[in-house]
Amino acid sequence: MLLWVIIILLVLILIDVVRLHRKVDRLYDFLNPKVPPSVEEIENMLTAKNDSLE
Repeated sequence: MLLWVIIILLVLILIDVVRLHRKVDRLYDFLNPKVPPSVEEIENMLTAKNDSLE
């Protein structure tokens, strides 16, 4: 019986840690937005030869 209680508590703690990690990730992304690529970088990406499919 005690083993089941410990297992359930550990699972609940794991769920809370995952939820907190997601919230921290969202907050970090909000506070440090990614800079969009410049026009030159977009043109280089479009004109670059793609060798990954070969």
